[in-house]
Amino acid sequence: MPNLVYEIFNLLAAILRVLGMAVLGLGLGWLVLDLLRKSEVWQLTGAIFLGLIGLIIAMLVFIGWGAHGAFVLGIGIAIFLWGMPKKPKEELKK
Repeated sequence: MPNLVYEIFNLLAAILRVLGMAVLGLGLGWLVLDLLRKSEVWQLTGAIFLGLIGLIIAMLVFIGWGAHGAFVLGIGIAIFLWGMPKKPKEELKK
């Protein structure tokens, strides 16, 4: 019986880890896009991009594949939500 309880806790911990990494990826993706828009010199743009790529590579060592996939998926969703160009809004014609 105690093993069943531990397995349930392990499953809940894994689900929370994956969801947490997805939220972290979403937030970090938004931050990177915001910093890239505000950067005025190419050196800062390169440093931000290489820092993000370095973080993704370094996370391979410390977290599991599912959490890493959720993190990268969160960054991808942030790029599609906030990084794509917006269509101009047409004014209402009367």
